[in-house]
Amino acid sequence: MPEYDPAVRAQVAAAVAQRDVSQFAAALVGTTSVQRPARDRIQEARHLRLLALEVLDRTVIAALLDGMSWEELGEALLLDPATARVRYESAVKRWSAPGGSAQQGPGDPGDPDVAGTAGLLDAWYSDAVSALDPQVGEPAERPVSRILHP
Repeated sequence: MPEYDPAVRAQVAAAVAQRDVSQFAAALVGTTSVQRPARDRIQEARHLRLLALEVLDRTVIAALLDGMSWEELGEALLLDPATARVRYESAVKRWSAPGGSAQQGPGDPGDPDVAGTAGLLDAWYSDAVSALDPQVGEPAERPVSRILHP
């Protein structure tokens, strides 16, 4: 099984997080007309926000592992570069270390099958795009797997 560079693994992990946001958000839309306590809706919205922040964190980690400078990151996040570094440096070190972070989920450093995870995301994307907009001819072919073999 090929070894993938930490930046590639982080990109796959970001795609997993993006899928999770999409699925959760779609499920929330489906409950719009269901009478439920406002507290439940607020908690669901908060959970969606946390999922979106995970996308941001994984995207930042991937960018830093791919060579983005702290100055560029600070500019992108509208933060002082030193603040951005404090916020993300330890995560980047975990992702860079042999064996990666403690996370073992799909796309995370401990994922035993990054290519398989990318393939599943490609299939999910194709199905999701076709379901959401049948007018889209052919969705992008293998959008996640292409990062494994540029």
